[in-house]
Amino acid sequence: MTFLSALLAADAAPAAAKAAAGAAPVAPATNPAETIIQLFGSFGVDGPHLLIQLINFSILAFILYRFAIKPALGQMEERNRLIEKGLADAQAATQRLADAQKASDAKLNAASDEAAKMLADARNAAKAAVEAAKAEATAAQTEVIAKAKAAIEADRVKMMNEVRGEVSRLVVETAAKVLEQNLDDATRGRLNEAAVKQLAR
Repeated sequence: MTFLSALLAADAAPAAAKAAAGAAPVAPATNPAETIIQLFGSFGVDGPHLLIQLINFSILAFILYRFAIKPALGQMEERNRLIEKGLADAQAATQRLADAQKASDAKLNAASDEAAKMLADARNAAKAAVEAAKAEATAAQTEVIAKAKAAIEADRVKMMNEVRGEVSRLVVETAAKVLEQNLDDATRGRLNEAAVKQLAR
């Protein structure tokens, strides 16, 4: 309540008390507007007080709007803007994180594929090296066996020749002793050939 309304209320209170004490009962109004005015009057509301209250309320509403509601609305709008910006930033960060995760997964998959390829290449190279070593060892073994067979065959031929020569010499000597005669070279050759033919069988 303002000073002006308090002053008017103080002036109107004794007058209203006198009127209420000495006045006769108010006759019922026939007009609806009069009924409303009488109803408001019974509650102590009259025209001058109502006008002052409306002016007071308008001033109070203007002051509240200008210095309280408008700044509060501005702060709420700023907070809403900051919240929306934060949500947008969070969504963008989530999207960047998802993109980074996809890129990381793609790089890991590529590295895994590359590692698998390198491992397969290494296994193939090792298998090829083992096969080459086996082939080389088999070839070397075959060559050694062939050389050994050739050496054995050469030794056998050499021993057979030596044995034939020795046998033919022994046959000739034995035949010479048996016949007690010296054989000439032609006879000795024929006997040697006969002995060799006998050994060859």
